[in-house]
Amino acid sequence: MDKWMQTVSTITGFILEQHPEIIQNIVQSQRAQISKQIVKFHDSTIAYGPFKGFKFDPASSWGVDDRGAMILGLYEQEVLESLSNIDKSYKTFIDLGAADGYYGIGVLVNSLFNKSYCFEISEVGQQVINKHAILNKVDERVSIMGEARGDFYKNIPPQDLRNSVLFVDIEGGEFELFDKNTFEVFKNSIIFIELHNQFVIDGDNKLNKLKSDAQATHLVSEMSMSKRDLSKFNELKTLSDTDRWMICSEGRPCLMSWMRLDPI
Repeated sequence: MDKWMQTVSTITGFILEQHPEIIQNIVQSQRAQISKQIVKFHDSTIAYGPFKGFKFDPASSWGVDDRGAMILGLYEQEVLESLSNIDKSYKTFIDLGAADGYYGIGVLVNSLFNKSYCFEISEVGQQVINKHAILNKVDERVSIMGEARGDFYKNIPPQDLRNSVLFVDIEGGEFELFDKNTFEVFKNSIIFIELHNQFVIDGDNKLNKLKSDAQATHLVSEMSMSKRDLSKFNELKTLSDTDRWMICSEGRPCLMSWMRLDPI
């Protein structure tokens, strides 16, 4: 039996070595199951953090693997903390690549901002944003639009641009959309940009240009994923160490960064 088990172990190890995606799929499946448990426990409602009280549409499958971390306030925690510390004089939130409205609707639930403009290229995403706006009773404070093209800011009244926070997650499109002119338009705004230089051709040079273009109008800083404290969550205490820390994963292929730009 021991020899048989050793043979099976050797064969299994060889297969997994040749096909690491098998392990990735297993981990992803387990992460999704843990997320679903947390979603069920909290009735699809964010329980911690600045978006506390935000209710997800239970029928929506958009971003379901990350939803458990969102409900616990762990997802992109550094970005949430940075958003929470913005002066109240900034009243308008402009979300490019709004996905399911996690940010675009989330910032309205506890009135971090008065109104938001959500740009989302996917029609399904636009529908989900609308559902979340209605579900969270903030639909009168949200404008839902399509793709953010080069002149997207012309769709926003000047008085809203002047007191805005611009939030950008457009999968590498930031390098095409932003130049000195765009930063000049938003010279009075705080800007958050998720950086995707690892995934585009000549990404490092494009990132350097992005920073250079911004420096005339903004102070540039970066943030990436750091520590998490899971000891405060009673609902996680019965999970194994592996499962408990798995909920912190954001499923990314590498360590990614956000850039925050503050007006000079």
